[in-house]
Amino acid sequence: MNIPSYRPNYYSLDDITVTQERIPCRTTQDLYMMGFLDPSGKSPNLSSNHSLELPLWAVLQQDERNPHFEAQIPDIYSAAYKEIYKADANYVELGALCKFYYELGMYLTRYDNTNSVAEMLHVTAQERMKGLKDLCQNVGTESLNTSSKFEFTERLLYNEGCKTNKLFDDWLQERQVHIKSTEIAVNLRKRKRSPEGETQEEQ
Repeated sequence: MNIPSYRPNYYSLDDITVTQERIPCRTTQDLYMMGFLDPSGKSPNLSSNHSLELPLWAVLQQDERNPHFEAQIPDIYSAAYKEIYKADANYVELGALCKFYYELGMYLTRYDNTNSVAEMLHVTAQERMKGLKDLCQNVGTESLNTSSKFEFTERLLYNEGCKTNKLFDDWLQERQVHIKSTEIAVNLRKRKRSPEGETQEEQ
């Protein structure tokens, strides 16, 4: 499976889109002539401890030795939402909350001292994968419409799961399916013994 943006990738358009997401921050010092960063503010300057939202990439590019902004965890990763996910994660509209829920959360773990975001991502994904698997095994119009509640990574997994189940069903019904050799099988063929009884690597 090819997931182009499962982890930070400089050349991935999807990863660039993730870093465009705005997250809550607060200033750690007075910033002169930087008031334009907060459209709701009227002052040309930003005072210390001023709350605003910035794109994730702006926070990531800071000098860690002297950061101007301190990232804060968005509400969708708060304890209140954690209880909602625990109750029944499958009914949560993750796509509506954040298109890149998992990927943005993985970026934010570096700013989470309590490690609660990482735990929330793991538990939520673990619960939702069960329902996602069931949907993939019952491919149809209804399932495709239901997939609108998925966020980016779940959509990729859903599409790949549907393709895999379709190929498996075709194989069971003896339809024409081109099954590719696995990498292990290809490597075994390369080690096929020569007529003298020695492997190619031994020669």
